[in-house]
Amino acid sequence: MNQATLRNNPDKQRYELVDAGQVVAFAEYRQEGGALALVHTEVSPEHGGKGYGSALAKQALGDIRAQHKKVIPLCEFIAGYIGKHPEYSDLVKTAE
Repeated sequence: MNQATLRNNPDKQRYELVDAGQVVAFAEYRQEGGALALVHTEVSPEHGGKGYGSALAKQALGDIRAQHKKVIPLCEFIAGYIGKHPEYSDLVKTAE
């Protein structure tokens, strides 16, 4: 993994992780009030097992924090990442 960078693609409603000009992973979301529901994460097969999924989760959650939004982790990968990294647990939207 080189210098993978995150970009938000609101037209496709997803965060994209770009490395060497290529989208190597993405996390689809939908707006739900003041929160983002992360519904699906995917890493391209040729880039699997190289840490791109974790890099995507970390950077996307950091962006959500910077926007002062909450997250609804519907995607199992994102939910698991938050479970392993409790520093992001404050971002999880609780039931009202």
